[in-house]
Amino acid sequence: MDQHIKYALAVQGGGQKGAFASGVLDKFKKENFDPFSLYLGTSAGALNVAAFVAGQPGLGLDFILNYTTRERFFDFNKFVKKEQPMDLDWAFEFVNSGDFPLDIEKGRRHLGGDREALACITNVDEVKDYYYPIFSEDWFDVLRATCAIPMLYFRDVEFDGAKWVDGGVTATIPVEEAYRRGFKNIVVISTEPMSQQSAADQITVATPRVEEADKEQGIGRFRQELEEGLAPYVDKYKLHGHRDKLLDFQKQFSKKIEELSHEIKLPNFDSVAPEWLPDKDTLTQLVAQQQQRLMQTSTGNKNMDMLVQHYVSHNAVRQFIQTPPEGVTLHEISPTVPLKSKGLMSSKSDILHDYELGLLAGTEFLEAFHQEQSKNKLEQTQSS
Repeated sequence: MDQHIKYALAVQGGGQKGAFASGVLDKFKKENFDPFSLYLGTSAGALNVAAFVAGQPGLGLDFILNYTTRERFFDFNKFVKKEQPMDLDWAFEFVNSGDFPLDIEKGRRHLGGDREALACITNVDEVKDYYYPIFSEDWFDVLRATCAIPMLYFRDVEFDGAKWVDGGVTATIPVEEAYRRGFKNIVVISTEPMSQQSAADQITVATPRVEEADKEQGIGRFRQELEEGLAPYVDKYKLHGHRDKLLDFQKQFSKKIEELSHEIKLPNFDSVAPEWLPDKDTLTQLVAQQQQRLMQTSTGNKNMDMLVQHYVSHNAVRQFIQTPPEGVTLHEISPTVPLKSKGLMSSKSDILHDYELGLLAGTEFLEAFHQEQSKNKLEQTQSS
């Protein structure tokens, strides 16, 4: 490799879908592939970055497989009864002092003075992405903040005079920050499959544009899905005074989407679900069960703003990856088929399946990448 070229690594989150990125990065570590000067991660992606920089393959998978699958971490039935929110603090104590703790000192030594490892976190009041050092003195709060999923994690993560939540709200894949910091060669690990591509093409980008017709169709489809999803809960809870609140939420969400639709190209809502939610059905349950809390507090309104912002920011990221600025080379590593894992409540077998997909994707990427490097070197030699 040309040692003069600076590379950045940007890793998507996605909760338990992060097992895929764990597999990719564990393969990188096994093959001693680490040309990066900048490491960026969002949510679970930040934890995977931390494990990679600290030289601890398996740590990211261990956290997802053995802690996020426990009922103590997230029990949906208890959550909707308001008995227990997502217990991020309990889980991160294991990252701090469990059987397989994150080696902060080793991570700092690896970074030295010329490398940075940053986690994307969202400022609650500004609904804006910020990037904090993963291996700073505040590392525990930084990692906890980037994983603090709105609607599921109720405690405030506060430092530097602000409240922070999941970085996935504002930057699902922190690739644009790499560009803002001057990097022109960026490796992106995402959790969404690039359809109809061969494995050899995975280091290139082939996401189709979302045209106007697709945008209108997407808005209509999303509204229909929301109505269909909320319908049974409207019927179930109408005797308990929830019907009007549910309909108000539906109208407000649809209104926000319509207000934004003339300014942006919206994603396909079938394929882009909020990272902090397991699936569309769970979204409607959360809305139904938590309606009083959501609609009668400023926190609830802020959560809805963040939900809309997630859709908008994710689409902006995909557009950046599809059509990067001139002079920027993007290598995207993504699964060849949809991952079996969801954001939460995935089975251990599905998580392990996606981890193995990540190992395979990492292998294929390295083969293609080194072939490309060899070809470029040969062309340079011949031209000189």
